[in-house]
Amino acid sequence: MTVVDDVKSRLDIVEVVSQRVPLQRSGRSFKANCPFHQEKTPSFHVFPDRQSWRCFGACATGGDALSFVMRAENLEFGEALRQLAQQTGVPLPQRGQRPKDEAVQKINEDACAFFQRTLASTQGANARAYMEERGLDKQAAEAFQIGLSPTDGDSLKNHLTREGHSLEQLVSAGVVRIGDDGMHRDLFRGRLMFPIRDAQGALVGFGARTLDGSEPKYLNTPQGPSFDKSRLLYAMDRARTDIRKDGAVIVEGYMDAIAAHQAGFKNVVAQMGTALTEFQVDALRRLTGKMTMALDQDAAGQAATLRSLDVILENYRTKLVKHQGPDGSPQASDPDPRIIVMPPGQDPDEVIHKSPREWAKLVEEAIPAINFRIRSARENGESATPQGKAQIVAEVAPAIHALGEGIQQASAVEMLAQELDVPIDTVKATLSRPSVARRTQRAPQRPNGQVASPFAKLDHDPVEEYCLQLLLGFPELREHADGLRSEFFKRHENRELFSQWLGAGPGLDKDETLAIIVKDNSNEELAGHLNALVEKELLPLTNNARIAALMEVATRLEERNLRELKAEEGIRFTESPPDLEDDEHDDILQLNQRIKNNEDLRRGQVQEITC
Repeated sequence: MTVVDDVKSRLDIVEVVSQRVPLQRSGRSFKANCPFHQEKTPSFHVFPDRQSWRCFGACATGGDALSFVMRAENLEFGEALRQLAQQTGVPLPQRGQRPKDEAVQKINEDACAFFQRTLASTQGANARAYMEERGLDKQAAEAFQIGLSPTDGDSLKNHLTREGHSLEQLVSAGVVRIGDDGMHRDLFRGRLMFPIRDAQGALVGFGARTLDGSEPKYLNTPQGPSFDKSRLLYAMDRARTDIRKDGAVIVEGYMDAIAAHQAGFKNVVAQMGTALTEFQVDALRRLTGKMTMALDQDAAGQAATLRSLDVILENYRTKLVKHQGPDGSPQASDPDPRIIVMPPGQDPDEVIHKSPREWAKLVEEAIPAINFRIRSARENGESATPQGKAQIVAEVAPAIHALGEGIQQASAVEMLAQELDVPIDTVKATLSRPSVARRTQRAPQRPNGQVASPFAKLDHDPVEEYCLQLLLGFPELREHADGLRSEFFKRHENRELFSQWLGAGPGLDKDETLAIIVKDNSNEELAGHLNALVEKELLPLTNNARIAALMEVATRLEERNLRELKAEEGIRFTESPPDLEDDEHDDILQLNQRIKNNEDLRRGQVQEITC
C-alpha cells in the first residue's frame, strides 16, 4: 500500500466533506448544494459506500476525499496530502528532508510561552515601550505571540531543561548553541521575538530583532529540517483565506505585516529575506494570481524588488496551469504582479499607522510590475545607443515572454518601444530572435541511487501509467491528447503528473518538460513514481502506432470514467429522485449514448490512423 492509499484508507468521505459543506442524508448517500458553483437545488452528492463525491451540475466532476480537499482548499496534491497525512497520523517524509520532529515543535512552543512571559514581566518594560512607539497594540502583540528573550544567555536553556528537554534537543531545535568554549548558551539574547509559523500554523522557528542597536539587526532560527526561510512567509498562516479572496500583498518586515493585520488588512505577508524565492512565490500562486509588492525607494530595495519580480514572472512562465476550472480541466491564470511605490523614507507600517486609508490607496494604485521592470531597465541601461537599446530589450525579454501572448504582453511591448523611442516592429523583431525569446532549459541529471518508487510494486494502474509514459516520452503526442482530462486518472499520483505535464505547456522537448516537472516536485513518492515511469522502457513503435496507442488508452480511461459516473448517477436516482434543472435532462440522456458510442469511436479512430 502506498502512502496515498494509506492516507485515503483512514479517511471517511462524509466526515471530510461535512467539515466544509452541510450535508443532508438522501438514502444511502448524502447531498448538498455544490460548494464549487452557485445553484438552487442540490446537485452535489457524497457516496459513503464508494468513498466518493460528485457534482451532477455545472462542475460535472467528482473524486475522493483527497481530491475534494484539493479543490475545496485550493491546494496542490503535495500540500493536500501533507495536510491529510498529518490529520490521519500517516508519516510522510519529504525528499531530502526528515519528518518534522515533534520534540522540536514542543520546544518551540515552550520557548514561545517563555518569551511572552518575559515580555510581560518587569524585564520587558523597555521592549513594551518600543512596541508602543512603533504603534503595536496589545491585542496584535498577543495575537502574533510576540515575546522577549532574556539577556543573560542561560534563562531559556535552564527553563527548557526543567521542562524535560535535553541539551541536544535544544541545540537541534536551534534555540541553544554551543560556544567555542564548549558551553551551551541561549541563541537569542535581549531581542524582541517573533514566532514564525508555516502555512499550516506549526511553529517552526523565530525571528529576533535587536533592541540595543547591536548587529545583526535580525537573527533567525538556524536553517534546518523544520526551519527553511526560503520556503516560509511570515503571517501566511493568518493570511491564507484573505489572500484567496483579495490577492497577496507582500512586505519586507515582521512589523510591516503585523501593522497591516492590526489595521484590518489581513491579506499581507512578509518575505523571509531580501527577495522572494521560487518556493515562496509558488506557495502564493496556489492561492492567487494577484501579487503586490511594497517597494522601498532606496537602491537596495529596488534591486531586491527586481529579483523578486524576476522570480515571480519566471514562476508564471514555467507553471502556467495551477488551478482547475469549473469543468474540472486545468486553467491558467494571467500574471498580475504589481508594485507599491512607497513614499520616500517611509515603511509600510509607518504609512499604515499614520493613515490606513492612504495605505489602501497605495495598494489600489500599485503599478503593473512589468512597467516597473521596463522603466528600471531603461533608467539603469544605456538607452542612447542602438547597442544599449538592444541590451535593454534582451534584459526585459524574459519578463515580457512570461506574460504570454495576450493584451498584457502587447501593452508591455508597446511601452518598451515608447520608452526606447524605437518603432514597435523593431522591438517585436528583437524579441522574436531565438537567442532572446527563449532560454533553453535542460532537465537536471537524476542522482544515482535514487530510491525506487513504491508504486513499482503492486499498487499501480497499468493503463494510466502507459498513457503517462507515452505523453512524457513523446512530446509530439501532445496535439493528440486534447480529449484527456485529469479526472480520468483515478490514482492521485498519476493525476498529479498528468496535470503537471499539461501545465508544462506545448513546444517543449522531453528534457524541458521533465525539467519543469522535476523542479516542482519535493514529495518523495511522486518524484520516485516519475522516475520509474521515465526509466521504464517502451516497446518500439512507429509514430502512427504511438498515436493509435495513445488514443486507445485515452478512450479506455474516458470510458471507465463514464461508467463510474453512470454508477454514481444510478445511486442518485434510485435512492432519492432528484430535482433536476432543465439543462440537466439532456446531460442525463446523453450519458448512455456517450458510453455506447465510446467504443465505436475508439475503433474508428485507431483504424483510420493505422490504415
